[in-house]
Amino acid sequence: MLNRVEAKIMDYLFDKCRGKKTVLMSPKEILQSLLPKIELTAKQLDTHMKNLALDGYIEVFNSDKNGVAMYVVTLKLKGEGFLRERAEIRNRRLRSIGWKIMLSILGFVVVSILWAIF
Repeated sequence: MLNRVEAKIMDYLFDKCRGKKTVLMSPKEILQSLLPKIELTAKQLDTHMKNLALDGYIEVFNSDKNGVAMYVVTLKLKGEGFLRERAEIRNRRLRSIGWKIMLSILGFVVVSILWAIF
């Protein structure tokens, strides 16, 4: 499961890679997309990109373009299913909250009935 920072990075990468197999982007471009909510250094971003690659979401290579560091990013199969995975997680959370609310209401009703009886 991705942490908050990795999920935001994956959101950006998924949007950029939509309809393309491989995308060339700079670390600065990714860091600017995360601002103002998330502030990272280039080294931290590199660590998160490697983690995403290890988790099987992307394939990433470091490259140079006119002396500027660049990432060559390709979505893997798991990365292409990223939106579906996020929707499933959201549905699971909503279902869990719904069950907790229903059980709380049921508990209140049972306690009220027992209070009325005794």
